[in-house]
Amino acid sequence: MPEDYESYVPVERDGTRGDSAPNVSFMIHALLASRVESGMPSPETPPEEDVNVYITHLLCNFVRPQYHMRVHKYLSAYDSSVFERVRHTTNKRLKYTIYKANADHILVMMGVFHNSGRRSGSLPVPLQIEEDVDLGRGKSYYDYACTYSRCLFGRSSAIPAVMFKLAHGFERYVKILTYMRSEYLNFVDRMSDGELFHLQRSVESCELPQLRDEFLEAWTRWRQNPSDEQRQQLLELVERLRELDPEFRFELPEN
Repeated sequence: MPEDYESYVPVERDGTRGDSAPNVSFMIHALLASRVESGMPSPETPPEEDVNVYITHLLCNFVRPQYHMRVHKYLSAYDSSVFERVRHTTNKRLKYTIYKANADHILVMMGVFHNSGRRSGSLPVPLQIEEDVDLGRGKSYYDYACTYSRCLFGRSSAIPAVMFKLAHGFERYVKILTYMRSEYLNFVDRMSDGELFHLQRSVESCELPQLRDEFLEAWTRWRQNPSDEQRQQLLELVERLRELDPEFRFELPEN
């Protein structure tokens, strides 16, 4: 029987188990309770019910393998790769999707997985966070997603409004999720080093095919135009591939 990713079974601190309930019920309750308990309740102006609903569904999606299969091709740990992907398409919907997927990923990584009780360097690479860098990346990606969502859905649509609030309140939402993680989602603390290793390997296996495609595209561009900029982009991709695949070998020939 397939695993049930749509429901959860509450377990109290004394080990007693409650009745199964929908994931969304748990997530929205935990999020709203975390806002109140952390001293950051939903304001009346501007209202943030839309953001609460968005984050709730984002967290529910994170436990679904189908979601990760859908978005992993858009994700990258490097600004250069994200911007390069966006620069080489004229499709505004794809630009919006790339920025939103990466912003969502950073929000959950910082809020749910960051500072899990282990030393930062002991965590798998995909779970290591550079706080100042990633705060800026998350805010910027949501801001870009807001811009493209206005082109796609119109300024009066609810989607640009949510993207705008996420961009401008990013630090606050990270703090709320950090509190929510410690009080309601402290599963990272309970994961063994072996489980974290397998999580890292699953993330890397998703990123490798995309990186190889980007490397081939960068190699082609450099051969057509061996400029310093193209050379630097190619070398960055080579370094990232070596990190994920120690057997990868490539030496850039001299111009």
